Amino acid sequence: MDRDTARKIDGDQDEKSRIEKEKDRALDKALEETFPGSDPVNVTQPPKSKHERRNENSETSGGRSA
Repeated sequence: MDRDTARKIDGDQDEKSRIEKEKDRALDKALEETFPGSDPVNVTQPPKSKHERRNENSETSGGRSA
């Protein structure tokens, strides 16, 4: 294996490690913000409701607002 390939592999592993650390930090922050609570922590953002989408569309397209 040449040096460039070895550096690329090391860089990819460093990137994966950085992403995992960011996920861990986000999860820890979400957990701290919900403590004390009985609901499990949700790291993902829920989809927008129909009402939110309609208001968002009307603000940007000049249509009716709710």
